[in-house]
Amino acid sequence: MKIFICTNENQLIAAQVSKNSILKRSSISEKDINIVMESEVAELSNFHSKPYLRDGRKINPDINDMQSFTLLRFLIPELMSYEGKALVLDPDIFLVKNGLEKLEHLNFGNSSIFARKGLKKDSWGSSVLFLSCDKLKHWSLRSLINELHQCKIDYSDLINLRYENSVSPLETKWNEFDEIRKDTILLHATERLTQPWRAGLKLNSSIEPILKFIPRAPIYKFFGKDLTVGREHPSKDVTKFFFKELSECISKGIIKMHDIDKAIAKNFLRHDLKDQLKNFSN
Repeated sequence: MKIFICTNENQLIAAQVSKNSILKRSSISEKDINIVMESEVAELSNFHSKPYLRDGRKINPDINDMQSFTLLRFLIPELMSYEGKALVLDPDIFLVKNGLEKLEHLNFGNSSIFARKGLKKDSWGSSVLFLSCDKLKHWSLRSLINELHQCKIDYSDLINLRYENSVSPLETKWNEFDEIRKDTILLHATERLTQPWRAGLKLNSSIEPILKFIPRAPIYKFFGKDLTVGREHPSKDVTKFFFKELSECISKGIIKMHDIDKAIAKNFLRHDLKDQLKNFSN
């Protein structure tokens, strides 16, 4: 099993913490864990150059969006030469306990993908994908981007795997949304506004409209809930876990302090992050 963590510069620090959490709590070797950067994939430069279809509307892509890496997950079977098994993760997913190797014992049968059921109707959470790459030869990132630009497919349907008919469900412990439960294996800090490293930062990502066309942010702000500025994660356990993991990465030299400083300066990390590290250091 190969592991791919898909990211952009905005979420690179989180991706590095994610990688170390896997090395720390599994037998997966470092050579089998790859961080895939959006900036290194030429096809995504093409994607960001033209409008595409999303939620039934044609919109302009934003290369500075903190989630501009999401289409990378559809590149992985090609990177694997359409052979073998691959675990594909977003950068905000962390291994919190042993047991990751159990995924390798899942039987794909007639399925090509294992994923958690999504929160929306007829959707899958594609932030964690376990792929049988030989069954996904129809995944060509270049072709999918062309179809998005031509409005033949919708980004929301693509990212929620609505075009796939061979998906099997993963238990929620393999993609646990914003909680650490007794059986949680992979924690997903899924809410962009409450990711522990982003409190106080302005959200540089799209906010899904209500009923696909009603702006959500001004309505929520009217009722006292600002959807444009990051806030503390509601779970102290999640916050503590992340900062302890980050502190360890820094102490081991996996993440350099000058990279932390650069990320803070670019508003990728909360401005009080160093103070937070003091509170949660090992």
